[in-house]
Amino acid sequence: MNTAQYSASVQRPPIITSAQLMSLMRGLRAHAGIQIESPRSVIAHNLQTRMTVLGITHLTEYLFLLQGGLAARAEWLALSDLLTVKETRFFRQAAAMECVAQYVQGLLQRVPDFESFSFWSPGCSTGQEVYSIGMVLEHLLRGQQPGFEWYGLGTDISFQAIEQAKLACFSESEVRSLPQKFKTPYMTVSESGQWQISENIRSRTDFFQNNLLHVDSPVFSDFNIIFCQNVLIYFEREKQHWIIDQLVDRLTVDGLLILGAGEDAQWNHQDMRRVKCPGVCAYIKIGGNI
Repeated sequence: MNTAQYSASVQRPPIITSAQLMSLMRGLRAHAGIQIESPRSVIAHNLQTRMTVLGITHLTEYLFLLQGGLAARAEWLALSDLLTVKETRFFRQAAAMECVAQYVQGLLQRVPDFESFSFWSPGCSTGQEVYSIGMVLEHLLRGQQPGFEWYGLGTDISFQAIEQAKLACFSESEVRSLPQKFKTPYMTVSESGQWQISENIRSRTDFFQNNLLHVDSPVFSDFNIIFCQNVLIYFEREKQHWIIDQLVDRLTVDGLLILGAGEDAQWNHQDMRRVKCPGVCAYIKIGGNI
């Protein structure tokens, strides 16, 4: 076999048997807590990507690598990173951002001397969601309360997505959905033609890798807003409800929880009240002056 033929054979996605696929799905649930519903061809393509990186030519060799030890734990993380969809954009759901704005305005009316605010975006992907909320806060607060401080946290299972989020730099196509009233004051064009998030927003945001499967482990607490959309779909229904309960525990009283459409199916919590925000699945944590 010549070099070109060898290269082509290495790059061809492997054929995955039903038994191998079931084993992979069990492993993803056990190690990352997620379930993947991608077509078999997509899964095969991602497996080939990892095999190429590792210099592995046979699927059975790669599957053996996943069976145990530190290398296996690291590889399950890398595979989970590839298989989870990182689709996001600025102001992805305008109605949800409007719900955030209404909540903040209402909070300032109820508590005029409010001075600090925090929010968390689990499953933040490459950061657009976090930066969108930050822009909404800056737009609302700087004219009314210049001394008001806020902090935004983004977490995601993907190390690659988190590194991109930290760069805070986006292409022209990526900022296309950003309303002009936010784009002009909060972004600048770099020498490379990329759009850079302004320093006053970057300095108030932070990102790091985290899997919602372990949401009960980190010391996350007392957020005014938790914005968790389109990430719970990767977990089984029972685990989804457990995760949402954990998010509730990390909200302040009067805090706002925003979920994706349908992600609250068959879920209820005695400390949460549904908020009337058209087109948005939102709850307030009761127990304070609401």
